[in-house]
Amino acid sequence: MFVHNVFFRWKKETTSTDVEAIHRALATLPGLVPSIRSYTIGSNLGLSQPDVSWDFAIFAQFDDEAGWRAYVSHPEHEAVRDEIVAPHIAERATVQFVVN
Repeated sequence: MFVHNVFFRWKKETTSTDVEAIHRALATLPGLVPSIRSYTIGSNLGLSQPDVSWDFAIFAQFDDEAGWRAYVSHPEHEAVRDEIVAPHIAERATVQFVVN
């Protein structure tokens, strides 16, 4: 299993309405991108260490690296990423790893 995690910090001007739109758009991707095996998204609840926490996370699983690459280059993912998510990103971090 190939795991892809993404963490976002939003720009200060990003509103809760913006985040709801981001969540809705990302939630459509599992039905549109065949290589996604599991896709969990959500806003940080802010329960610990707010100074070092991220605002939002994506936890996605694929069969392998090829499946992840298919997701990254899929037109639906590119549209959501570029048109809906990217305008709100202040910072972004990613981690990919393989679970045997």
